[in-house]
Amino acid sequence: MNPVLNSLALQNAPALIESVFPAQKVSFEAQKERKANLGQTLTGLGSYWKGRKPLILARAIVLGSLLPPTGDAEADLEIFEKLMAFDDEGLARRAVAANAFSAKDIAARIELQDPWEYFKAKICSSGVTGGDIRWMSFPLDCDEEGITLRWKREVTDDDKLILYRPALATVATYEAKAALCKRPEEVDQDWLYAPVWPAVNRHYAALGIDAHSFPELVEQLGILRYGHRPRVGDTFCGGGSIPFEAARLGCDVYASDLNPIACMLTWGALNIIGASPERRAEIEKAQREVAEAVDAEMTQLGIEHDEYGNRAKAYLYCLEARCPETGWRVSMSPSWIISKTRNVIARLKPDPKNQCFEIEVVTGASAAEMKAAEKGTVQDGALVYELDGKTHRTPIKTLRGDYRDVEGNTGNRLRRWEKHDFQPRHDDI
Repeated sequence: MNPVLNSLALQNAPALIESVFPAQKVSFEAQKERKANLGQTLTGLGSYWKGRKPLILARAIVLGSLLPPTGDAEADLEIFEKLMAFDDEGLARRAVAANAFSAKDIAARIELQDPWEYFKAKICSSGVTGGDIRWMSFPLDCDEEGITLRWKREVTDDDKLILYRPALATVATYEAKAALCKRPEEVDQDWLYAPVWPAVNRHYAALGIDAHSFPELVEQLGILRYGHRPRVGDTFCGGGSIPFEAARLGCDVYASDLNPIACMLTWGALNIIGASPERRAEIEKAQREVAEAVDAEMTQLGIEHDEYGNRAKAYLYCLEARCPETGWRVSMSPSWIISKTRNVIARLKPDPKNQCFEIEVVTGASAAEMKAAEKGTVQDGALVYELDGKTHRTPIKTLRGDYRDVEGNTGNRLRRWEKHDFQPRHDDI
């Protein structure tokens, strides 16, 4: 049915964000997104923009600014959390998508009289028979009972939901529950929000809302507030999170920035990540062709291969500074640990002839060596190193030649590189 909307009915109405907002949950979800590192949606364009806002935060602000309060703050908050997939049902669906619980975990957490509708059991103990398994019910300890469980092949995600709901209810806090789940944007949106739209439409029935997707809901709210689809402008868009998420919700967006890199990242967010599947396929094909051509040329040149045919996977480098006390060039790093999981460190080897240090990569380092490597040559704002049994320490401010001019501006005496420079000069700091 087509919604009957009274244009501008909410023109002077306050925004929901003024009265209710689940700040603690939004904060946790934003932190979870940030900790996803390369799993973040926009990071693939480049992690240059460190101040990029989490998309879940932008979504919460846009929705909170468009939705109106109805006079029932508790119900309004409930609907908002459903739209953000923060509610129990949304969390359960996110948990299913993440395979948060193994069959063994579910068996120990919930009550279920006939688990064999969902699971198959394998006997691991000579003292257990098929007849014994038939009469087992949840909760049970699989290890203690001498069995292993797995989901039946025909069990769907909707079937799993029936068991995930009570299993997730055994987790004490929202943060602990959400930590088990995928982020809302990582889950199939149609499936995640299938139960939400009927509740939203009932809650806002008096306004004529009849939405079955975010673009429909946002457009209808825009008509009620502004007489047209909402328009979101971000004049200093930075990494593009706000215009990207607003566009994904269904808003018209306008974005600009004085920084050309910000403009490039935002354009990429809207036109590459936000492209249609057909356009994405074209872009991926072009990228693959370029990558293959570059790879072939680099392989032919041999600039990434050694004499044994091994290809470099990563390059490690650090700056050097000349110690004013000894005249040695010292490699600068806050830590010499390369890999904690594989016990790989870098070790400085003095080169008296050239008055510098060679960097030796050590694999299989001992616990003592790993501990020692935690401290690099940059400590508490100073260059610290040991030579011939003596420890030398020089503040980095001194190395740079920091000073304050007559107008109170801070400067330093580092040489400014010129266009033709590609490596430091011998007399550089």
